[in-house]
Amino acid sequence: MSPKILLLTLPFLLAGCSSLSEEECRAMSWYNLGYQDGEQGKTRQATRDYVSTCGEYGLKVDEAEWKRGYAKGLELYCIPELAYSKAKSGHEYLGVCPNDASFLTQYDRGRKEYLLEKQLSEIKSDLQQTERDIEQLERQIRNENDSKQRDYYRAQRERAIRHYEGLRRDYNRIRFPDRVIQFSFGN
Repeated sequence: MSPKILLLTLPFLLAGCSSLSEEECRAMSWYNLGYQDGEQGKTRQATRDYVSTCGEYGLKVDEAEWKRGYAKGLELYCIPELAYSKAKSGHEYLGVCPNDASFLTQYDRGRKEYLLEKQLSEIKSDLQQTERDIEQLERQIRNENDSKQRDYYRAQRERAIRHYEGLRRDYNRIRFPDRVIQFSFGN
């Protein structure tokens, strides 16, 4: 890796680490870090990690400030109206919201949609791979001179076609579930 690329990517690599440098421990606004952790839905375990890391440098974490910021950040994170979009984008909920009944209701709706979309995406990928397999088998059938080998490829192709049809049924069942229409004829 070239030094330029390393220098450009280093901040992004470090951002993913939960460890803090000695300089970060010295200069940290613990309130702001707590706020950020709360806003991201992290657990209180984060502060223990900071205490451990900064303790290695002989430095103390202002846990009271971190907790104050964390509580404010959680207020934003725990808004039930945002739970749906967080879940739908694949964000994992770690049980951090104090009164999480309404949050969980919305989160569960979004999570179900996320999982359905993920499942559909996986099936789509399998469909595409199976189409390629069928095309490959058709080429092998056309190019094969040995009749036994051609029969083998035909059987493989038939098996792949049945697999494809099953995947297509699964995709359609998930994508277009049966809908129950309810009619009201008055009281």
